[in-house]
Amino acid sequence: MKRTLSFVIKSFLGLLCLGVAFLFIQSQQQSQQTPNLFGYSALTILSNSMQPEFSEGDVIVIQQTSSSDLATNDIITFGTKDGNRVTHRITDTMDQDQNRFFTTKGDNNNVADAEPVFEGQVIGKVLFSIPKLGFVARFLSEPIGFMLLIVLPLVAYVGITVYERLSKPTKKEEAFK
Repeated sequence: MKRTLSFVIKSFLGLLCLGVAFLFIQSQQQSQQTPNLFGYSALTILSNSMQPEFSEGDVIVIQQTSSSDLATNDIITFGTKDGNRVTHRITDTMDQDQNRFFTTKGDNNNVADAEPVFEGQVIGKVLFSIPKLGFVARFLSEPIGFMLLIVLPLVAYVGITVYERLSKPTKKEEAFK
């Protein structure tokens, strides 16, 4: 039982480290693009424009989606001309000259967004949210948070593994007992 639990924990930590490393490397190489893993991305909400659906600090998971699969009342994340990412609800769709445009609006805003969203600007459709997880992500992005929650557990894991391997009796020692 102890060995199985140890294997599960080590596997989970290994996969977590690989996933974090993959997203970190991908975000460094493609700073203008949203990092994704198999078409899914996690983003932190930075404003309250979508309250009560999402609040500042919530994490949303979005999936890359074809514009033909989007409809009124879907919540999408899209890129703006100045490089920001915005998550708002589609209030209307328009097809013009074989192009699709969306009118969007934040649930907590009084008016719709000034410019329609072109289908090429859409990053993805929101699947679900995790309340307040963004504050943890923000803490992890700071040096002290990264050290406390990523580096120290990783060092502890390596230290424990090395200690366990060094403290195991060798076959020669077992033969003399």
